[in-house]
Amino acid sequence: MKTTRFLLAIAVLSLAGTGAAYFFLPDTIPMHWNFEGEVDSWGPRWSILILGCLPLGVALLMAWLPRIDPRRDAYEKHAKTYEILQVILVLVMTGLVWITVAAALGSTMDVSLAIRILIGILFIIMGNYLGRLKRNYFVGIKTPWALADDEVWRLTHRRGAVVFMIMGASFLLSLAFRPGWIVGAVTLVPTILGVSYVFLYSWQCWKRLHGDAKPRVPAAPDSAEGKK
Repeated sequence: MKTTRFLLAIAVLSLAGTGAAYFFLPDTIPMHWNFEGEVDSWGPRWSILILGCLPLGVALLMAWLPRIDPRRDAYEKHAKTYEILQVILVLVMTGLVWITVAAALGSTMDVSLAIRILIGILFIIMGNYLGRLKRNYFVGIKTPWALADDEVWRLTHRRGAVVFMIMGASFLLSLAFRPGWIVGAVTLVPTILGVSYVFLYSWQCWKRLHGDAKPRVPAAPDSAEGKK
């Protein structure tokens, strides 16, 4: 609860600051940058207000999910891990908002570099904690096989944790290269291959444990269990 209040306060302050910055922005602001570090998408000034709502939206959503998840008992088991994920996600979203605000105000910072640092840190921290998540319907690597079996969930997330850390490291490694296609290759290729690998690995775990049986996600029993 304290973590949720803290994050809501951060998100509200960030939104208030974004609202104040709105009056100093030009009519058109940069919204996206390519791997060359160049702006390739622009938006109207008011779009910064929508972007500014993202941290608050993430904070509210993550506070709400444990209440509606049929496997809400899982959140009691991984409460500390969930809090850490809440914090890093809201802070990264806040960072992305203010990088955009700074760029719109005329900052000469390398936006592509700053964003890659944030994403790299996000993936590495997520990788450190993914393996501690218990089976639930909203947070984690939700392949059909992992959702249907606790052991497949555990194995998928242990392997996924390593993959996420590798993906994060690839974003930080990209800082050593000049902006261009090589940055896209260093970041996107490990991400695409990593996500595909985890999906296939989860399926292989299911096949090894259950053969050709079809995964069935138990909904009603878990809902009743969560209400006890």
